[in-house]
Amino acid sequence: MLRANTQISFTLKNLTRRVGANHTFVQRSVKNFLYRPTVRALDDRWYTSSPVVSRKRKEEEIIQQIYDELPEIQTLNRPADMTDEDIDDLFEEVEERIREEEEARFVPNWKPGMRKRHIQVSYNLEDLIEGDDPNKEPRWTQLDMRCGMLAIKVGMMPYFDEWGIRHPCTILFADQNVVLGHKTQDKHGYIAVQVAAGQRKGKNVIKAIMGQYKDLMDNTEYEDDNPPNLVREFRVSDERWLIPLHTQIHARHFVPGQNVDVAGISKGKGFQGPMKRHGFKGFPASHGVSKYHRGHGSVGSCQDPGRVWKGKKMAGRMGCDRVTVQNLRVVKVDRGRNLIFVRGHVPGPRGRFLEVRDAKKKPLWRTDKVLANADGSIPDRPPLPTFTFDESIDGSGEAGYEDIMPPGQKDPLNYAEEFA
Repeated sequence: MLRANTQISFTLKNLTRRVGANHTFVQRSVKNFLYRPTVRALDDRWYTSSPVVSRKRKEEEIIQQIYDELPEIQTLNRPADMTDEDIDDLFEEVEERIREEEEARFVPNWKPGMRKRHIQVSYNLEDLIEGDDPNKEPRWTQLDMRCGMLAIKVGMMPYFDEWGIRHPCTILFADQNVVLGHKTQDKHGYIAVQVAAGQRKGKNVIKAIMGQYKDLMDNTEYEDDNPPNLVREFRVSDERWLIPLHTQIHARHFVPGQNVDVAGISKGKGFQGPMKRHGFKGFPASHGVSKYHRGHGSVGSCQDPGRVWKGKKMAGRMGCDRVTVQNLRVVKVDRGRNLIFVRGHVPGPRGRFLEVRDAKKKPLWRTDKVLANADGSIPDRPPLPTFTFDESIDGSGEAGYEDIMPPGQKDPLNYAEEFA
């Protein structure tokens, strides 16, 4: 087996994985074999006067397997003046070095949306040096959130881009969005922004609610003491992204080309049957069916369980549910009239308020699909905490101040280039 004061190569990284033994047991056995001077050889078998080592032959086999199979990481020759405390310190130092090497393989402070390992190859030089600059903001990920806004659904209309592609767009009107209040981590346990939008008649609002709007109405311009119509909270990931109080949020809060999530209450359909409500096939229209063409069929079971299961798809009230439509692309922003053109449909009827937020799953930052910054660079995050507005343009009510998403450099209608 192992002789004292000889060169021993070992590592603590794969002890338990290679030999399937307890880590403490292997570490103790290695130290006993290495640092007890009473080990001697007889007939090609190894013996010792120590009862800790000599009582089990299995321990010797485990040490021999460690000695034969593990790669060389460090070679030790025990000096005569080395104590047990020095041996323990040496083992702790090796374990600490292995732990640091394992942690260095991965990106520190990892969040979903970031690379877990350090990138080795990239077409962009900034990806290789990302994280080296302590003054640089970390990458904007799906966990990062900023304030959204409230908008009224106006209707739908087509929009044709520079290539002639037709985009069915829903028009959203940002009606006087003003920051009403803040929620902080220390006081409320979470971070959020209260946004008020619209106006309603003050005579229909009770004094308790009017008192909540008093500070807002004293510092902003509201006609005839008419308070806001609707108030909603938007969660924020960092207190640095809290928009100052009484700041008005305009449509340019969202960048043309980015994706947004729109949430609202869907249209109410009333009491509907299973074919309209759940998309059931129904029964045959002619033969073999008697006055049950649009029915849902059997809904119960036998004596066991003897009841109808909760959540069974049956006829009932349809609509008036909270619905979120994700990844709607902002096609155009009319800054003067506070209009947002999003590609696709949104829930609810015309004239109803909707909540508009940055897309959670596919925001499109760091791509050429989003309108470039003023210096021509591709944005890697939304404007924080909001866009720097121009009072002479944003919300002025004048037409002609439009920001449009990038149309793309490749002609989508030229199929010859695509298949060439």
